[in-house]
Amino acid sequence: MIRRSVLRGVAIGAVGLLAVGATQQSASATYYDGGMPSLSFTVRPVNVNDVWIGYLDTARGYWNATSAGTHITRTTTSKNTYTAGRWNYSWGGRYTPTGSGSGRTFTIEVNVQYLEARAGSSLKTWILSTSTHELGHALKLADNPGTTRASLMKYDRDPAKIYKPQSYDISEVVKYS
Repeated sequence: MIRRSVLRGVAIGAVGLLAVGATQQSASATYYDGGMPSLSFTVRPVNVNDVWIGYLDTARGYWNATSAGTHITRTTTSKNTYTAGRWNYSWGGRYTPTGSGSGRTFTIEVNVQYLEARAGSSLKTWILSTSTHELGHALKLADNPGTTRASLMKYDRDPAKIYKPQSYDISEVVKYS
């Protein structure tokens, strides 16, 4: 009798955890708490040439040209960094936040090796898609939002076609600002 109650309690607890996990999953499918505290921030290119600085500037420009109210500027003194390199990892870009609140900083890394292996003749748009996507994380957007609408933040987007913020992404930035 005790054994059956214990098992029933464990089963109920597991169902409760699944329900909480499902709720948290859907709630975090759009919002990313590793973003910057403001829509205005700076970023510094590190160990990249003028071509890559151009990619960063274009990605910044894509966000700044939206109605989201972003103001992303490039400086030589920012603690937030953007770099590109060749890493043997299975990702095209990575956003890494450090700290919290007004002390939050980030590093964006674009993996040229990964992108070159997949982009074919669309390498430039893949780089822009990746760079703009990673800046989206700084704007509090998570990967793979649970929407059927087009989104720069979806992994399954076609980077040759979706390399600018989409209307869904813009509305989510406004929502979380």
